[in-house]
Amino acid sequence: MKKWYLFLVLAFFTALVVACSSDSANENEENTGSEEDTTETENDEGASDSEEVTLRVAWWGGQERHDRTLQVIEMYEEENPHVTIEAEYSGFDGYFDKLNTQLAAGNAPDVIQFGGNLNDFVARDVILPLDDYVGNELDISLHDQSMLDSATFNDQLYGVTLGTTAWGLLLNKTAFEEAGISMPSKDWTWEDFKEITPQLSENLDGTYGAGDFGEDGFGVFLAQTDKYTYLDGEVGFEADDVKEWFNLWKELRESGGAAIPEVQVSASQTPEQSLIVQRDVAIESVASNQLGAYTGATEDEFELYPYPANSETGKNGVSLRPSQYFAAYKDTEHPEEAAKFMDFFVNNIEATEVLGNDRGAPVNSDVRENLIDQATELDEAVYSYIDLVSETSDAPFIPNLPGYNENTQLFTETEQIIYYDQKSVDEAAEDYYEELLANIEKYENEEVEE
Repeated sequence: MKKWYLFLVLAFFTALVVACSSDSANENEENTGSEEDTTETENDEGASDSEEVTLRVAWWGGQERHDRTLQVIEMYEEENPHVTIEAEYSGFDGYFDKLNTQLAAGNAPDVIQFGGNLNDFVARDVILPLDDYVGNELDISLHDQSMLDSATFNDQLYGVTLGTTAWGLLLNKTAFEEAGISMPSKDWTWEDFKEITPQLSENLDGTYGAGDFGEDGFGVFLAQTDKYTYLDGEVGFEADDVKEWFNLWKELRESGGAAIPEVQVSASQTPEQSLIVQRDVAIESVASNQLGAYTGATEDEFELYPYPANSETGKNGVSLRPSQYFAAYKDTEHPEEAAKFMDFFVNNIEATEVLGNDRGAPVNSDVRENLIDQATELDEAVYSYIDLVSETSDAPFIPNLPGYNENTQLFTETEQIIYYDQKSVDEAAEDYYEELLANIEKYENEEVEE
């Protein structure tokens, strides 16, 4: 793909995101050394450049993300010698358990990476509003409005969007070739998927066709029939939709197309330990920005695909969405420094060249244009997939459910109940739906009280 074409692709993508996404995030522009040097004593709690400041920054991810983020932290410390950053990073598993413990103890990191569950933590009143720092420490003038909107609650900005992404399927092209199966068309359907995955399992030794697509996959599945999980205070699906989803995967396991329970429960969201990198499955659901991390963890060749479409509606249900956010702990002792670090992370040209697309397509238009000009083959693949989604799907961004962590755990537990035949699909789905509604009502009431 030529660079001029990539520029047109991303220009179109930017316009589309602003027009039809209800997502969003924030942020800023490149800080210059002169700006840092001339900053007057508007610093945190009266701090100045001569005062020593320690910032704790937390995130989750795979090794590639860790390496890139640590390099950017070193760059920031070099430009700001009065700042020492303590990095707190891990895989996704257990990340929010640790964070909740830190919040309860009042010693959370100053800057924290969140996913679509940022709204839950804003509702808990533990996140710092950033409006006082916008235009000063934090520049969001070149950020996509839809991404800013996604981090805005009650007319206040609480997070800086780290990238734009879309759910998709990672297909192991090497495994397809070994199995003697042609790669499908990108306008495939669930019927195609049900036919291909058992063939992969049969033709590959110890590798199943696909891993379960989980709760995020269920959201895409709903969008294929213009339904949604939860939006503007309303649940947009019924118990029958849950039954249909779980029955689809039960049938896939029975046909041999999906991984058996013992394999599925070992799934990790860390790229290096994922089912597809470990060769347990040939197809796995991922966010598009993770293509590089997964590809870097194996010698196999991967390719991004949209979800199989509903054959009746023709919709694949994939939407453009914010990947993660950086937000500041409400009780941080250094709010200005936290805002300045977030600004550097998303707006500094050199820093964003190091970060690349690991957390999604940049939301700063200048940063995005710069990355297009030097796009690698993997970068081009990510941009091409974003373009494909923008052309083939009108699905809106749907924020996470209230009580995200609790409800995600509920979904996972329901999957496992079905895996091991502890309940029928219908009974487990009904129980899930009733408990989900109760959880949503509980969190809605908590927000009203606050």
